[in-house]
Amino acid sequence: MNKLLIFLIFMVTLSAGCREEEPPLKEDLYPEEPLSTPSSSAINVFHQNIPNYQLFVYRYNEDTKLWSNRIIGHFSIISTQDPNYLGFVHPVATSGVTFLDMHRLYATQIGSTNAVTAKINVDKFIGFFPDFEGAKTGIVRVVPQDITVSKNPNSTFEPGVPTFKIGISGEGTYDERTKIINLEVIFNETAIGGPAEVKRKYTMSVEAQTLNL
Repeated sequence: MNKLLIFLIFMVTLSAGCREEEPPLKEDLYPEEPLSTPSSSAINVFHQNIPNYQLFVYRYNEDTKLWSNRIIGHFSIISTQDPNYLGFVHPVATSGVTFLDMHRLYATQIGSTNAVTAKINVDKFIGFFPDFEGAKTGIVRVVPQDITVSKNPNSTFEPGVPTFKIGISGEGTYDERTKIINLEVIFNETAIGGPAEVKRKYTMSVEAQTLNL
């Protein structure tokens, strides 16, 4: 009987020791939801405080199944509305950026493919939400809003109306180590007679990417 009791005590002690040495569960290390507060460190990775700074921005074409060439003209800023967000604004107030290639996507309505004509400027566009405290990866969220697009006076789309609006929303992922943002933007084109949800993929990066391999 004594031997059996000693054996049982030994097994209980051994089991308790094993449980103490078990690694923490994944869900304890990595929360299911990213942090609710945007990351300022990510802003510093994807934006540099130098005149006319631009990210490398590419759009995926669902028809050709190819990525575009770099869309030059994305002048990034730290949002004047909220320093935790990134925007794209042209340094010349009367001009506009090539925001998400919209000057070409909506050329028919604009009556031009000129970004200066479209005059698109977006002060508050995306925020970066880390996977967990101190993480270098996370979710990037588009600020839902309507983008005002100017038209060429000779545009045949709604003559006499100088602008139209396209809604945007969406999200994606970012990685401070690779310095790449992968983003899906949802366009609401109902104001121009189109669908409420048109999804387009973009990738943005600090350095040039080699795509279409």
